[in-house]
Amino acid sequence: MNKYFEILKKYSTSEEYYHVILNHSLIVLAKSIEIINRKKLYDKVDFDLIVSGCLFHDIGVFGVKNGSFDSIKGVDYLQHGILGGEILRKEGLNREALIAERHIGSGLSKEYITQNNLPLPKRDFLPTTLEQKLICYADKFHSKSGKKDTLVSIRKEMKGFGDEPLKKFLKLEKLFE
Repeated sequence: MNKYFEILKKYSTSEEYYHVILNHSLIVLAKSIEIINRKKLYDKVDFDLIVSGCLFHDIGVFGVKNGSFDSIKGVDYLQHGILGGEILRKEGLNREALIAERHIGSGLSKEYITQNNLPLPKRDFLPTTLEQKLICYADKFHSKSGKKDTLVSIRKEMKGFGDEPLKKFLKLEKLFE
């Protein structure tokens, strides 16, 4: 079996969750490839990192307490990026760990985390590389519950989290649309 699938299976808490995360991750990969093609980013991104980053960006979901993919609204869910980073570093996948940590929202600043009393370490979790930004952006178009989003619905959702998340998303949109 492919090493990516082996690692996902290793940390999966059930066969159902494995398939939900794998399906979502493959859709995020497809969206990333579509953007790479449309924007002609072939020579600007590390494609191997795009593949592994997409497949592993949500590996931390297996470790959150609220594992219901129909209504992942629990505060603990915010920590799936941190948990994913820990898992991936343990596997020696340091660049993928940064993707897992920085894909939440459109990136979370230390100030936003502090102001909103989020249960995360008080530091920046902002995508900085083109690969991190691309996966963070592509992830917004599909939820693990199966819902597909549009730019309009994503903007509306991000606006509900405040000005900072919306502005960060709009910067990513400008980069990739």
